[in-house]
Amino acid sequence: MNKQLQLVAEIEKGKEDDLALKFAQAKQDLQKQHEKLEGLEQFQRDYMTTVIESGKKGLSSSGFQRLQSFISQLDLACSQQRENIQKAEKVVEQRRALWLQQQRKRKSIEAVIDKQQKKHALRMQRQEQVLADEFANNIAARRLQST
Repeated sequence: MNKQLQLVAEIEKGKEDDLALKFAQAKQDLQKQHEKLEGLEQFQRDYMTTVIESGKKGLSSSGFQRLQSFISQLDLACSQQRENIQKAEKVVEQRRALWLQQQRKRKSIEAVIDKQQKKHALRMQRQEQVLADEFANNIAARRLQST
Protein backbone atom coordinates (compact mmCIF):
# COMPACT_ATOMS: atom_id res chain seq x y z
CA MET A 1 0.00 0.00 0.00
CA ASN A 2 2.80 2.39 0.91
CA LYS A 3 4.52 1.96 -2.47
CA GLN A 4 1.23 2.64 -4.22
CA LEU A 5 0.72 5.80 -2.19
CA GLN A 6 4.30 6.85 -2.94
CA LEU A 7 3.56 6.46 -6.64
CA VAL A 8 0.34 8.47 -6.27
CA ALA A 9 2.28 11.16 -4.36
CA GLU A 10 4.86 11.34 -7.15
CA ILE A 11 2.12 11.67 -9.77
CA GLU A 12 0.40 14.39 -7.75
CA LYS A 13 3.73 16.19 -7.29
CA GLY A 14 4.18 16.15 -11.07
CA LYS A 15 0.71 17.60 -11.52
CA GLU A 16 1.49 20.26 -8.93
CA ASP A 17 4.72 21.16 -10.73
CA ASP A 18 2.86 21.45 -14.04
CA LEU A 19 0.23 23.69 -12.46
CA ALA A 20 2.92 25.82 -10.82
CA LEU A 21 4.55 26.26 -14.22
CA LYS A 22 1.23 27.25 -15.81
CA PHE A 23 0.63 29.70 -12.95
CA ALA A 24 4.07 31.25 -13.50
CA GLN A 25 3.43 31.49 -17.25
CA ALA A 26 0.10 33.21 -16.61
CA LYS A 27 1.84 35.73 -14.35
CA GLN A 28 4.42 36.37 -17.06
CA ASP A 29 1.66 36.87 -19.62
CA LEU A 30 -0.08 39.32 -17.29
CA GLN A 31 3.18 41.24 -16.90
CA LYS A 32 3.55 41.39 -20.71
CA GLN A 33 -0.03 42.65 -21.02
CA HIS A 34 0.75 45.42 -18.51
CA GLU A 35 3.89 46.31 -20.44
CA LYS A 36 1.90 46.51 -23.68
CA LEU A 37 -0.58 48.88 -22.04
CA GLU A 38 2.24 51.01 -20.66
CA GLY A 39 3.75 51.16 -24.15
CA LEU A 40 0.44 52.15 -25.71
CA GLU A 41 -0.19 54.80 -23.07
CA GLN A 42 3.33 56.20 -23.49
CA PHE A 43 2.86 56.30 -27.26
CA GLN A 44 -0.48 58.04 -26.74
CA ARG A 45 1.12 60.67 -24.47
CA ASP A 46 3.97 61.23 -26.93
CA TYR A 47 1.52 61.47 -29.81
CA MET A 48 -0.64 63.99 -27.94
CA THR A 49 2.44 66.11 -27.25
CA THR A 50 3.23 66.04 -30.97
CA VAL A 51 -0.38 66.94 -31.82
CA ILE A 52 -0.32 69.89 -29.44
CA GLU A 53 2.93 71.15 -30.93
CA SER A 54 1.53 70.72 -34.45
CA GLY A 55 -1.68 72.47 -33.41
CA LYS A 56 0.27 75.50 -32.27
CA LYS A 57 1.67 75.78 -35.78
CA GLY A 58 -1.77 75.41 -37.34
CA LEU A 59 -3.67 72.44 -38.72
CA SER A 60 -6.02 72.01 -41.63
CA SER A 61 -9.48 70.60 -40.92
CA SER A 62 -8.63 67.35 -42.75
CA GLY A 63 -5.40 67.04 -40.77
CA PHE A 64 -7.33 67.61 -37.57
CA GLN A 65 -9.86 64.91 -38.54
CA ARG A 66 -7.05 62.43 -39.21
CA LEU A 67 -5.53 63.22 -35.82
CA GLN A 68 -8.89 62.79 -34.10
CA SER A 69 -9.41 59.46 -35.85
CA PHE A 70 -5.98 58.22 -34.84
CA ILE A 71 -6.49 59.36 -31.24
CA SER A 72 -9.78 57.44 -31.18
CA GLN A 73 -7.98 54.34 -32.46
CA LEU A 74 -5.35 54.73 -29.74
CA ASP A 75 -8.09 55.08 -27.09
CA LEU A 76 -9.74 51.93 -28.43
CA ALA A 77 -6.43 50.04 -28.41
CA CYS A 78 -5.81 51.08 -24.78
CA SER A 79 -9.33 50.03 -23.83
CA GLN A 80 -8.89 46.63 -25.51
CA GLN A 81 -5.55 46.20 -23.77
CA ARG A 82 -7.18 46.91 -20.39
CA GLU A 83 -9.72 44.17 -21.21
CA ASN A 84 -6.84 41.84 -22.07
CA ILE A 85 -5.31 42.62 -18.68
CA GLN A 86 -8.57 41.81 -16.91
CA LYS A 87 -8.77 38.48 -18.74
CA ALA A 88 -5.13 37.72 -17.93
CA GLU A 89 -5.75 38.56 -14.26
CA LYS A 90 -8.64 36.07 -14.20
CA VAL A 91 -6.42 33.40 -15.76
CA VAL A 92 -3.72 34.09 -13.16
CA GLU A 93 -6.23 33.77 -10.33
CA GLN A 94 -7.72 30.57 -11.77
CA ARG A 95 -4.32 28.97 -12.24
CA ARG A 96 -3.25 30.05 -8.77
CA ALA A 97 -6.37 28.43 -7.30
CA LEU A 98 -5.76 25.19 -9.24
CA TRP A 99 -2.13 25.10 -8.15
CA LEU A 100 -3.04 25.65 -4.48
CA GLN A 101 -5.76 23.00 -4.68
CA GLN A 102 -3.29 20.51 -6.14
CA GLN A 103 -0.74 21.45 -3.50
CA ARG A 104 -3.28 20.70 -0.74
CA LYS A 105 -4.10 17.36 -2.40
CA ARG A 106 -0.43 16.37 -2.54
CA LYS A 107 0.13 17.40 1.07
CA SER A 108 -2.87 15.31 2.16
CA ILE A 109 -1.45 12.25 0.43
CA GLU A 110 1.96 12.88 1.97
CA ALA A 111 0.31 13.18 5.40
CA VAL A 112 -1.31 9.76 4.91
CA ILE A 113 2.05 8.30 3.85
CA ASP A 114 3.74 9.86 6.87
CA LYS A 115 1.07 8.47 9.19
CA GLN A 116 1.49 4.99 7.68
CA GLN A 117 5.27 5.20 8.04
CA LYS A 118 4.95 6.18 11.69
CA LYS A 119 2.53 3.29 12.33
CA HIS A 120 4.93 0.90 10.61
CA ALA A 121 7.88 2.20 12.65
CA LEU A 122 5.88 1.80 15.87
CA ARG A 123 4.94 -1.78 14.89
CA MET A 124 8.59 -2.55 14.18
CA GLN A 125 9.66 -1.10 17.54
CA ARG A 126 7.07 -3.22 19.33
CA GLN A 127 8.22 -6.36 17.49
CA GLU A 128 11.83 -5.60 18.37
CA GLN A 129 10.84 -5.09 22.00
CA VAL A 130 8.96 -8.41 22.04
CA LEU A 131 12.00 -10.16 20.54
CA ALA A 132 14.33 -8.48 23.01
CA ASP A 133 12.06 -9.48 25.90
CA GLU A 134 11.89 -13.09 24.65
CA PHE A 135 15.66 -13.16 24.24
CA ALA A 136 16.15 -11.82 27.77
CA ASN A 137 13.65 -14.36 29.13
CA ASN A 138 15.41 -17.21 27.31
CA ILE A 139 18.79 -16.17 28.71
CA ALA A 140 17.33 -15.93 32.20
CA ALA A 141 15.67 -19.33 31.82
CA ARG A 142 18.96 -20.91 30.67
CA ARG A 143 20.80 -19.43 33.62
CA LEU A 144 18.21 -20.85 35.97
CA GLN A 145 18.45 -24.27 34.33
CA SER A 146 22.23 -24.30 34.45
CA THR A 147 22.34 -23.60 38.17
